[in-house]
Amino acid sequence: MSLIKIFFDTNVLVYAHDESANYHTESAELLQMTLEEKVQGIIAEQNIIELYRILTNPSAMKGNALNPSTARDLIAGTYLTGTLEILYPNHSTLDKVLELAVNGNFISARIFDIRLAALILDAGIDFFATYNISDFQGIPGLNPLRPPQILTAIPD
Repeated sequence: MSLIKIFFDTNVLVYAHDESANYHTESAELLQMTLEEKVQGIIAEQNIIELYRILTNPSAMKGNALNPSTARDLIAGTYLTGTLEILYPNHSTLDKVLELAVNGNFISARIFDIRLAALILDAGIDFFATYNISDFQGIPGLNPLRPPQILTAIPD
């Protein structure tokens, strides 16, 4: 039996590590299920870069930013161990990104969300965990859910 596949948006990863965040508990629980290999966690290389940017940003982390070395160690120890699958774009992904962008009339910075969407659509995931539901609306075939919704949908 294969594990349920969950793709994590960067905001869920940030909340999982930020104990002061309103969404910390459910985000950390979902990530922990992945680390315990109860579900298959999937991220994109883009998520790793975004996570580093946010974790080291004093404004985003409300004055509790990590220094570069600590951020690297957290990312390497959590996300680069082989437990989570990391998706990388290829030529086909880029074609899909541009197709989705044109068909949805998405412009400017939305292209980064579209890039994640293209990776997700090709990955055959079961759940897409994000708190930014509105960022992904209007993308055919994508069904973003908040972690609490996913936690209740996963069988024990």
